[in-house]
Amino acid sequence: MSNQQQSGKMWSGRFREPLDAEFEKWQRSIPFDWRILPQEVAASKAHASALAVAGILTESERAELRGALDSIAAEHASEMGKAAVRDHATAEDIHHFVELSLVERVGPLGLKLHTGRSRNEQIATDLRLYVREQIQHVIEGLAAWGRALLDQARTAGDAVMPSYTHLQRAEPVLIAHWLLAYIEMILRDASRLEDCAARLNYCPLGSGAVAGATLALDRTIAARELGFTAPTANSMDSTSDRDFIPAGAHLRRPAPQPLRRRDHPFCHRGIRLCSAAGSLLHGLQRHAAEEES
Repeated sequence: MSNQQQSGKMWSGRFREPLDAEFEKWQRSIPFDWRILPQEVAASKAHASALAVAGILTESERAELRGALDSIAAEHASEMGKAAVRDHATAEDIHHFVELSLVERVGPLGLKLHTGRSRNEQIATDLRLYVREQIQHVIEGLAAWGRALLDQARTAGDAVMPSYTHLQRAEPVLIAHWLLAYIEMILRDASRLEDCAARLNYCPLGSGAVAGATLALDRTIAARELGFTAPTANSMDSTSDRDFIPAGAHLRRPAPQPLRRRDHPFCHRGIRLCSAAGSLLHGLQRHAAEEES
C-alpha cells in the first residue's frame, strides 16, 4: 500500500514517513473551512463540466460526479450534517473532505475530478463565491437596519438630544438627525460592498497552483456556470489574491466605547488636565486626548 493510500493525503505521493501528529492537527483547516462546502461543491461541478468539454470525462462520468456532489451537499445541509464535516476525523480541509466523500460514493472516479486543478485555485474560487454570497446577506441586513433607523427617526419627531464631539457634550440636535447620520453610513457601506462584489466576480478556476492549468481547459465554462463575469486574467494574482474580502463597515460605530465613561452621566473618574485637550468651538470641553490619538 502506498503512503498516499495510508495517509489519505491529496499531496503525499513522494513522502515516505507520516506527518508529526501535532503538526498534522495544527495544519488542518477543516474545523473552520467546513463553512464553504456549498461553494466547494459548486466549483467542483463546474470543473467537471470543463473536464467533460475537454474530453477528460465522458458525459456519463460527468453526470455521475455531479450527482454525487449534489448528494454530498444535501447530506450535509443540516446542522448535524455541518457538524459531521467540521468534526471529520481525517479530512485536512474542505477539498480533501469532498474528495474522500466522492470516493466513498463513486470509487476511483472521484479522484479523476482533481485532474487539471490545484487546491490553490479551488480555495481562491470558493472564497470568492462565499464572499459574494455573504455580501448580499450583509447588504440585506444593512437595508433592514436602515429601515428601522428611519422608523425611529420619524417616531422621534422634534425630540432633541446633546450632540457630542470628543465624546463630550456639544450642541443640541434632533434625535432624528443623529439617527439619520447612520443612514448615510449604511448607504456608503452598501455601495462599497456592491463595488467589492463586482470587483471579485472573476473566476480563478484554470489558474492551477500558480502558473496555469496543466490541461487546455476552456475557463469560460466554469466562469459562466458559477455566475462570474469572466475568468481572471493572471494566474499568479488569482491564486494569491485575498484583497477582495471586505475589512469592516460602520456596524461597529454604535458600539459603546470606554471613553464614554469619562462623560456625564457615565463619568466614574476625572480627566487629568495635564493630558487633556479642548475645543475651539466648545470652550467648556475637555477630553482625553491621549486615548484618542
